Amino acid sequence: MQIGRIDLWRNQRALALAVLLIAIAVYANSVANGFAYDDVYIIQKNERVHRLGDLRNIWLTPYWPMQGTVYGLYRPLAIFGYAVQWAISGGEPWLFHVVNVVVHAGVSLLVFVLLVRLTSPMGALLGAALFAVHPVHTEVVANVVGQAELVAAAASLAACILFIGRPAEPVGWGRWLAIAGLYAVAMLAKESAIVLPALLAAVDLAHERRRGWHSSLIAHARTILPAIVLLAPVAIAFLGLRVHVLGSVTGTDAAPWLPFLREDGRVFVALRAWLEYVRLLFWPMDLSADYSPGVIVPVTSITPAVLGGAGFLAATIIFTLALPRRPDVGLPAAWFLFAILPVSNLLVPVGIVVAERTLYLPSVAVSIVAAYACLALQSDERRFRIRRLAAAAVAVVLVLFAGRTVLRNPEWKSTDTILAALLRDHPESYRAQWYAAHLASQRRDTEAAAEHWGLACRLWPRDAVLLTECGAHYLRAASPQRAVEYLEASREMKPDVARTHALLAQAYLEIGRAEDALRAAEQAMRVGRPEPVFHQLRASAFRAMGDHERAAGAARAAISFGGEGSWSEWAFYAQMLLQGGSHTAAAAALDTAYQRAGEDPRAREALAPLQESLSTGMPGHLPGVGAAADGEPAGRE
Repeated sequence: MQIGRIDLWRNQRALALAVLLIAIAVYANSVANGFAYDDVYIIQKNERVHRLGDLRNIWLTPYWPMQGTVYGLYRPLAIFGYAVQWAISGGEPWLFHVVNVVVHAGVSLLVFVLLVRLTSPMGALLGAALFAVHPVHTEVVANVVGQAELVAAAASLAACILFIGRPAEPVGWGRWLAIAGLYAVAMLAKESAIVLPALLAAVDLAHERRRGWHSSLIAHARTILPAIVLLAPVAIAFLGLRVHVLGSVTGTDAAPWLPFLREDGRVFVALRAWLEYVRLLFWPMDLSADYSPGVIVPVTSITPAVLGGAGFLAATIIFTLALPRRPDVGLPAAWFLFAILPVSNLLVPVGIVVAERTLYLPSVAVSIVAAYACLALQSDERRFRIRRLAAAAVAVVLVLFAGRTVLRNPEWKSTDTILAALLRDHPESYRAQWYAAHLASQRRDTEAAAEHWGLACRLWPRDAVLLTECGAHYLRAASPQRAVEYLEASREMKPDVARTHALLAQAYLEIGRAEDALRAAEQAMRVGRPEPVFHQLRASAFRAMGDHERAAGAARAAISFGGEGSWSEWAFYAQMLLQGGSHTAAAAALDTAYQRAGEDPRAREALAPLQESLSTGMPGHLPGVGAAADGEPAGRE
């Protein structure tokens, strides 16, 4: 008997090692990736991550460095992990990607251990291997910020294994405290892990059915009550910490660019998303970094897609209710239902319609289905032919999934590569067209840029940032009237963005609406951080109104705000003085501009026309010197 147990343990250890190797093999090529997409703002440009000793800012500030309280994300453990890796690697991305691959391999191993407890070693191998290679996990593993998902999943699965592995007799407090600690770790990595108690209860019901400890749900409830009581204050403490940092539990606007997610029709969109969940879990060949309009078109009423999603949700709930009697049906349904709810938009608005990264922990449900199916085939000796066909089908699926994952990994190498993949695979995405417009602008193809900007705005005209960027494009393209149309629409949606007001001030100036330009410039100063360019815009507006004295005063204020002032700011001040007839003061300001310019040949060349104007006594203008000359004023969001 002892020898049999040793052989069984060795067999399971070999299977576990196989799972680890599979997980590492399919994601090995992601180690060459750099920082992409959200990595750039969360890690590469985030000063908190670069200062490991700044623990207060790491642990007591929102996840996003910009508008963090608005988005409502608080993941201090993830930020702390990034800071540690940044300090060790010196800011090189390879270490972050190595950590992601290793943690994913660890999560795959935890899936194997959990499934061994619930089914059989071969069923666990199948389920864990499927989890290890599933293409829907590419965004989590190949993109650095997926670490939040990885850590939360690892802690949640470890807690489940500890929970169902408790002995039949009264359990010591050490195990309960370990589970509570894992719960805290999971939530501090990603807030959606708050549903862990529901996952514990579901897994325990399935495990109880297998071992037959209790005869009723009431008896089962008594056994898990201490854990639930212990986990409740952990969740309450976490929510209290969120309120302290964010000012609210959920944030004020999780998706300002997708306003339909906070409107009455949000539930229709949430139900529509369930069709996408099913497709991504069971046939994830078509992947996308973006599922916002028009990859998924928002719906505001009952449609066939909404009805289909509602049907899948209803079926999931019904199967969940079967858990006590049929764990093979009930557990995967319950796991998916509980794990997806926090990010489904059904309970509260979140920042996305669908995102592949949010399916990392919920996708364990697919592994559970596979493991139970394998167990059922193993237990029926009469289904030999079916088992052979199933084995062949499983092998094909694993090869296809692994191949798709390996091909997808390099697409997350940089922001450009992932957006290029988005444009290739889903040109109907307004973000893809937005990216195409930027590419066209970079190669100075004005006609193509206008076409892509226009298409992006038609696909989704309710993104204020997009409209502002489109307005900036038309300013650069010398079409100020078109710029005004887009910028006014953006201002109506989001009146608190300084950059929009500054661009609008410039556009108003170019079409001769000086008073409107002055109001826009002053509004930019009220809603944003003070910037010299805002004073320059005021000066330009005063000049256009014929008030040269106030124009010179505003230009001087731009210099005072910036300290000693740059050569261009002094030149602009000199220009305002000259146009107001103050030749002596203009000459003094121009002298200061030359001093600030030093030996810079481009600066001295730009100052030459103003020097000539002073010499002839005629008002002058400096090309390239003035308020937001390039259509990109300071004061970005």
